[in-house]
Amino acid sequence: MKFRVKVFLATFNGSAWIQEQIDSILRQVGVDVQVYVSDDFSSDTTIALLEGLTKQESRIELLPRTVIFGGAGKNFYRLILDVDLNDCDYVAFADQDDIWEQDKLIRHIGLMQQSGVDAVSSNVIAFWPNGKTKLIDKAQPQRELDYLFESAGPGCTFLMTSQLVGLVKKLLSDPGGIANKVALHDWLVYAVCRISGRKWLIDSTPSLQYRQHEKNVVGANIGLKAKFSRLRKISNGWYKAEVLKILAVSFQLSNNPKLLTISGLLEKSDLLSRLKLLRFVPQARRKLSDRFILGLMIVFDLF
Repeated sequence: MKFRVKVFLATFNGSAWIQEQIDSILRQVGVDVQVYVSDDFSSDTTIALLEGLTKQESRIELLPRTVIFGGAGKNFYRLILDVDLNDCDYVAFADQDDIWEQDKLIRHIGLMQQSGVDAVSSNVIAFWPNGKTKLIDKAQPQRELDYLFESAGPGCTFLMTSQLVGLVKKLLSDPGGIANKVALHDWLVYAVCRISGRKWLIDSTPSLQYRQHEKNVVGANIGLKAKFSRLRKISNGWYKAEVLKILAVSFQLSNNPKLLTISGLLEKSDLLSRLKLLRFVPQARRKLSDRFILGLMIVFDLF
């Protein structure tokens, strides 16, 4: 019997790429795939294209449009909340503009079973319209507290057990709860997995082609422009606010005293608190360069 995988696909003005992406999902080998699509009121021909696909392919279900989400995170939260998880083994996230390797799902299921983990993500191959390609390496060793400060790589690579997604659903079921306020769905899922004592594997083998274009929500974060954008998010308070939200979610799942200490230090901005916070930086990010930058931002009160 094949493993049953539900793929959550959030769309917005993706008509130029979505056919190729859905084709790559439906071509997955060794698994039974069902694709659930939630569209955020696209203004191009995305909806017409999707409606046509649902008539041709029973494995695609288009959820009715309800409200404008205004971002991928809220759109994915809707999918987590509205799709029944009882009749599947795994859940995968998908962006509208990538191209999956044919064995993405079955290979990741194999890794999960071999390693005894609850979720897997992976490296990707970024590609541009001019033919340029680049490996995006997110497979550095996990750190004790990295889930508080970053996701596990591109959310479009995530494959999770239905039980893990069910826990996220439970947290999201409170409309006014802090989980619903976390901007990035992939970061929230990674944090919930790690906080709850579950295990996550980051695979070094790329599982998909990660399309780069001007409409990307996040993209590959390559080049000076991307680096300045990331620094701006840190220095304008957005990043710190998101870390505090993740910490607030953590308190619902764990009584780890380190989390309380970090939260208390982040709430302050005096020099002594910032210096105390530095001792947690070595466990805060997977990449050495990211740890160095985070440390500098904390010291100079730019975080």
